Amino acid sequence: MIISLPVESAQPEFAQIIDIDDYSKSAVAGGSNTYNWTARSVSAENLTVNVTTHLTGDGWSCSLSSQSLTLIPNGLGSVVLRVTAPLDNGDMSSNITLTFNVYEGGYLVQATSAFVVTTISGTLASADKVIGIWNNPLPAPIDNEIGVFLLDVVIWLIVAVTITYLMDLVVKRLTKKTTTMVDDIVLSIIRTPLILLIFAYGALQSLEALHKHIPEDIRVSLIAAYQVILVLVIFYVAYKMFKEILLYYGKLIAKKTASKIDDILIPVVEKIGVVVIGLVAAGYLLSVLNVDLSMFVAGGVVVSMVLAFAAQETLSNFFSGIFILLDRPFTEGDTVILADGDWCEIRRIGLRTSRLYRFSDATVITLPNNRLVNEKIVRVTNVEDPAKVVVNVGVAYGTDPAKAREAIMNAVKSSPYSLLTDKNRQPLILFDEMADSSIVFKTICWLNDPDKRIEAQDRLTEEIYRKLNEAGVEIALPQRVVHLKKSD
Repeated sequence: MIISLPVESAQPEFAQIIDIDDYSKSAVAGGSNTYNWTARSVSAENLTVNVTTHLTGDGWSCSLSSQSLTLIPNGLGSVVLRVTAPLDNGDMSSNITLTFNVYEGGYLVQATSAFVVTTISGTLASADKVIGIWNNPLPAPIDNEIGVFLLDVVIWLIVAVTITYLMDLVVKRLTKKTTTMVDDIVLSIIRTPLILLIFAYGALQSLEALHKHIPEDIRVSLIAAYQVILVLVIFYVAYKMFKEILLYYGKLIAKKTASKIDDILIPVVEKIGVVVIGLVAAGYLLSVLNVDLSMFVAGGVVVSMVLAFAAQETLSNFFSGIFILLDRPFTEGDTVILADGDWCEIRRIGLRTSRLYRFSDATVITLPNNRLVNEKIVRVTNVEDPAKVVVNVGVAYGTDPAKAREAIMNAVKSSPYSLLTDKNRQPLILFDEMADSSIVFKTICWLNDPDKRIEAQDRLTEEIYRKLNEAGVEIALPQRVVHLKKSD
């Protein structure tokens, strides 16, 4: 807990004393704990921060990494307090008050207090007994603390194997009637890490028997090593659970669904999940090793802003790909007309780009997804409403319109793609225009298969040409009438 005590209530804050730790911890007898703070200047002038401690608790001791910090404007500094518990005799807890006195130009401008409570989690009174209970039964020359240590290690190993065996037995009986493999996978993942953690914890506790032979700094290093192993094992189990259960069953479900979005997103989730688990594990490891993370956090924010600005186009394409997969304006295999008039078939929709087969030149083109989202795209296949085609044909002036209509209608009826059974969508033959060289008929024909638009257009045009020729109707060509005037 931090309490700020400014010298004058009207004065602003000159330095921030930032909590980055848990300030109520326990330690084994003879062991030590560290506590961390970060001091940050919010003044435009250089500051000096002096740190003093007041300790209550017999047998306890403490030390500071630095008793004085110099902070430049907006600068940072770290303070580490190490508290050491008594080995044999002393109070079971200690209270320490830290005072951060902030000076600017030699004048005291701010005083901030912090409080730390440390308790002993166990004593070494029973360190000369096996598991703290029984006397050492071993003969000389290991009838001493070395024999106690060896017996403790063996017993903890037996405990770890026994607990794992019993867990296997109980879990298998409880899950015998289940049809899924989740329980077996979980058991196989946690079995070895569980043995490792129990044995490592037991070996660490067994070192209490050798406290007279192992210096304090080595014991502290061993505790830190155990904490590192603990973090690594926990995140290893988390990674295996993520990969072998969540991703495995996610892929199985994705194979059974018609949607493509899960097939594309699962590999992305896999990569992001691995990165997130790795970053969180690294953060916990640095915290266990008492590394000040404030500089990493500040640097990470800056790097994230730079990357977001540099990759804004990539991010735009990524989210556009998500929108396409969710909204499904078109799917793979659909034929679409792009804003520039190109007819294309959607071959693959990715998270950043999509690949299309262009009919005009038989090539595969790659387009960014944000273009497909922001431009007008016409989907001509896999639509629910009937499709239609329009064919314009010009016949020569002097042609009987009724004869031309009849020939065109016969062409429509000859086409296998014409929809003739729907009374609301009968083909239309319109006398559309009297052009310069021809009279133009517009033919509107509904289709019985909306995905056969290109084939229907080709077949209907061919049938119209054939039926007009059979009926003796002349198809007009561009022509000009030139009048010559003879002058004397």
